[in-house]
Amino acid sequence: MLDRRVPLDLILEILSLLPAKSVLRFKCICKEWYNLIDSPLFTNLHLNKSLEPNSRHNRALFCTSSLRIVYDINHPLESTKLYWPSDMLLYYRNTDVVGSCNGLVCFKVCLHGGKARRDHNQPVFCFLICNLTTRTFKSILLPSEKTWMNHSLSYGFGYDNEQDDYKIVVTSSVWMKIDRDVRIFSLKADLWSYPTPTPTRISSGRVWKNRNNIIFSNKMLHYLVSTNDGRFGVSKDYKIARFDVVLEKWADDLSLPSQLIENLVELGELDGQLYLRIGSFSTNDIWMLEEDGSWKKMFQLPRDLLRHRLIGRSKDGHNRLLLEDYNDHGELKWYDERDNRRIPFKEKQLPIYESVMIYIPSLVNIPGCSLTKLLG
Repeated sequence: MLDRRVPLDLILEILSLLPAKSVLRFKCICKEWYNLIDSPLFTNLHLNKSLEPNSRHNRALFCTSSLRIVYDINHPLESTKLYWPSDMLLYYRNTDVVGSCNGLVCFKVCLHGGKARRDHNQPVFCFLICNLTTRTFKSILLPSEKTWMNHSLSYGFGYDNEQDDYKIVVTSSVWMKIDRDVRIFSLKADLWSYPTPTPTRISSGRVWKNRNNIIFSNKMLHYLVSTNDGRFGVSKDYKIARFDVVLEKWADDLSLPSQLIENLVELGELDGQLYLRIGSFSTNDIWMLEEDGSWKKMFQLPRDLLRHRLIGRSKDGHNRLLLEDYNDHGELKWYDERDNRRIPFKEKQLPIYESVMIYIPSLVNIPGCSLTKLLG
């Protein structure tokens, strides 16, 4: 039971400083502790502590294909294997990560088997919003209209901080018109809707998909868009289209640093800040987006790391970058910026050819989540 001699706000403050995985163990102490830790007051307090720039809370590494989790990337001694519940028939080759936000990860999956088809020719795709720490999830079917069942769609996942709501945004990956329909799923309302009025695109173009998918940062979904394919000696022209998850409309496009447009490699997020990875035979630069919308070159990686994907940064004071090697079967390694050292990632249970992502472990509750939990 809670000790009445200790102020409740002090208990909350102490618990909020602990890693999410550790806090979950305290739910077994008694019913009062269970309700306290499960309350929105505490889950939001713990999440805000995790999102602070100098937070001591660990970042976790999630392997999106094998469903393995390394709960602390700074001390990767072992990993935990998750399994989908046995009553879910998933076609694993069609399982993709849509995005991650506040500890929740959104997957797009294909159900298979006789009961999972709407008809004999059309498989059923759905989304799974999962909290990998609490092992809870919610499944969401795509809109039933055939126009929303084709393969030329892009998917984003973000957080509406004004409504305390998580949203899935579905739109076409090929924008050749000024106006384009958008469908949005509200986790809070538990339904699909069309924004009203119909959002207007700022520019046309094709979403340039990479392994980072569509990036959510500062209330916006960011889409790397190319307005031409670069053939016949014409350099690719890139912009970043932005969708405001709170207002449910397109914001002004972001231009890239003008002198580097044709060399773009990667769009991603690092410590809550949007970055551009610019690479060519002569450059391998990381540019960060400032609050005023301008780009600032933060650091340069060696050219021999050009075929490495930037995944995250350590939080143990060493200021190291975690990289995935495209050329060495997806091997993970740390890069120490101070002395240009490459340090192997210690976890050896992770399979090769693996796609990984960094996420923040949290205790965020999923409205309407399944009573069936992910198995560990």
